[in-house]
Amino acid sequence: MPRSKYAKKVKNGNTYFFYRMRHKNLRRPHDLYGKSIPELEQKIDDLKKELDRGVQSDKVFFSNYLEKWLEDVLLINKKQATINNYRLTFKNYIENSSLNHIRLKEITAFDVQDFYKEVIEKNGAGKGTIATLKKLIHPCIRYAYTQGKILTDFSRSIIVPAGKEKAASSKRSARALSIQEEQQLREIIKGKRIEAFVITALGSGLRHGELLALTWDDVDLKNGVITVNKSYGGKNGVDSPKTPTGNRQVPIRSDVVECLKKHKLKQNEKILLYANKYQNNNLVFPNPTGGYQNASSNIIALKKLTEAHGIERITVHDFRDTYATRLFEQTSNLKMIQQLLGHSDISTTANEYTHVSLKESMQFIQALEDA
Repeated sequence: MPRSKYAKKVKNGNTYFFYRMRHKNLRRPHDLYGKSIPELEQKIDDLKKELDRGVQSDKVFFSNYLEKWLEDVLLINKKQATINNYRLTFKNYIENSSLNHIRLKEITAFDVQDFYKEVIEKNGAGKGTIATLKKLIHPCIRYAYTQGKILTDFSRSIIVPAGKEKAASSKRSARALSIQEEQQLREIIKGKRIEAFVITALGSGLRHGELLALTWDDVDLKNGVITVNKSYGGKNGVDSPKTPTGNRQVPIRSDVVECLKKHKLKQNEKILLYANKYQNNNLVFPNPTGGYQNASSNIIALKKLTEAHGIERITVHDFRDTYATRLFEQTSNLKMIQQLLGHSDISTTANEYTHVSLKESMQFIQALEDA
């Protein structure tokens, strides 16, 4: 007797003939089962015909539809960091969830409510995760409705839960350095590899990723202006700023200009020394061989320096807060400060201003007590 070309599998104590369907219109292989070979071959033939016509809306599961919509619609023109985040969220929370067992045409608001409950109770999903899931699921439902795949758009009737509160983080908030701390830091970094990076950060308020992506084409040393138009995000690579206001020009003081000039001379000497071993990306703050620098290298260098000199820990983001504080100490022009910091919302700038004003008020009251 000739051997069957179909494998056998046991499911729930029953033996079935099994076939794994692969097709250009399937993002992942689809498993088919039949109690007999004729039954299985009929299922294979039916599914192949549907896939060849590009139609499977009656039988497709919601998670499969969402994945196709995600790749073909939502992720178009999105930044790489957003693409990575959405794909990871789909894989971790949706791909093998209860939504993978509900057909698109049969899904209801109750099914989505149950899904949210499931990811919170079983996976401990927090507010951020729930917010991202909403950005994936609800627009997909609306899209399916406009395409005639489902009868109603029930996305607005879904009550989205808040998600689990995260435990209080031990991670401290960024802080502005006092003038004395800033002066002390400037002294201990003199001649160190990190000197130009720190001086530029203190004098420009650029974000860490913006500093790492900075090229010499972005730095006008003659007029003392840095043009910010990109950010480096490690595995996400170089991308434009997240919001349009992130694109900006930042004037820099003469001490920053002089520091960068010296830094450029040293860098040019290094390029000549390394010759072909140096990967010249024209970066202002590259790694030792000219490539993009890992953000952790600056964090580690700062930690070692501060510990060696017995001073309070300083982070890279503290430089941005310090820059903002120095601006607030000189002017109350929130619009100008917003532009220099690249804030998309002036309320973010105002919140920082309130923080500085409160600190000044406390110092004033303390001075009255000491008088």
